[in-house]
Amino acid sequence: MDCTLPSLLWSLLWRTSFGVGLALISLPLCAAPPPSTTTVTVTDSTGARQTLTGTVLVEAQDGSLLLETAIQQLHLLAGDTIRDRHTDEQAETLSPRALGQQVLTEFPERFSLLTTRHYVICYDTSAGYARWAAALFERLYSGFHAFWKQQGMDLTPPEHPLVVVIFSDRRAYTASAAKEVGEASHSIVGYYNQLSNRITTFDLTGSDSLANSATASAGRAGTEILASPEAAGLVATLIHEATHQLAFNAGLQQRLAPIPVWVSEGIATYFETPDLTSSRGWRSIGSINRPRLDLIRRRFTPGLLTRMITSDEPFRDPDEALVAYAHAWALVSMLAKTKRIAFADYMRVLAAKRPLASDTPAERLADFETTFGKSPDALEKPLIRYLSGLPVR
Repeated sequence: MDCTLPSLLWSLLWRTSFGVGLALISLPLCAAPPPSTTTVTVTDSTGARQTLTGTVLVEAQDGSLLLETAIQQLHLLAGDTIRDRHTDEQAETLSPRALGQQVLTEFPERFSLLTTRHYVICYDTSAGYARWAAALFERLYSGFHAFWKQQGMDLTPPEHPLVVVIFSDRRAYTASAAKEVGEASHSIVGYYNQLSNRITTFDLTGSDSLANSATASAGRAGTEILASPEAAGLVATLIHEATHQLAFNAGLQQRLAPIPVWVSEGIATYFETPDLTSSRGWRSIGSINRPRLDLIRRRFTPGLLTRMITSDEPFRDPDEALVAYAHAWALVSMLAKTKRIAFADYMRVLAAKRPLASDTPAERLADFETTFGKSPDALEKPLIRYLSGLPVR
């Protein structure tokens, strides 16, 4: 079989107010090579050279590579740009602090480092806010793994600490985020990037005095956030993006694999519901997501389930994206609670998808119908009944 990596990794960087995703172009791929440390020197169109070291995730017969560096960044290297390549026997592993120190080199000297059991937080806001955010993420981590275990799936701990970058204010965040998400940086308070494997956000308190105070406590930071009228949306966004990061680092999904957007976003919206009675802002999984429920009750769209299962286009259409997100939340909620075994089987099918692989609409539909035994259209009435049974308030 002729295996060739695409010359372009993505055709469209699609954006909504709730996150960032990649729509991939891909062709048949060769088998993934065994893990090892590979050093590659490449040249660009001007002849400038760059040397990268990491683990080869995908290799094509034309010599093109998908390389993951020690700081978890993905690089697609065209075969005709590779000038030198050397492979060692063992892949490089960084300690949490060493990983954080490498990430810090990308930012101004004012950035500091906080390491927790599962996260590396790089920040230039208060230590109190960083600790509040870290506690939020660690709480999600525990809940995320416990939830999937209850669903009958044993996830794997992340191979590396998960990286989060927190800017002190929206201005600095927007200036940096614009390089990755463009104009969307003005409308979102954080995002997860599959290429860098990082969450990027900013101090949601919006308080310069708090951001500049080295003594600000985690509790005070939480109080500042939850006192805001926008608290529910702010915390929901952080949890939403952190759920994406966990899914791509716990064996549930592989980065750059052809994961249907409805599944990825449906799971993130299923987890995102905040708990404003807690100083940490969140402590529950699977609670009713009121904004999503209210929207789908007003705008349930016949045929949308089939369209979003066979294609990601509904999530890229600005006029339909919010409705698609509501349908994704509703479908995941129903499947997780009423078809738990089949839902876990479906997630195993998706977990086996490889980076840069490609599924046709027919293959996506077949994955769904084979696992659940019904067409998406046949699930519309059960979904309406499920939603009708949820309390109004």
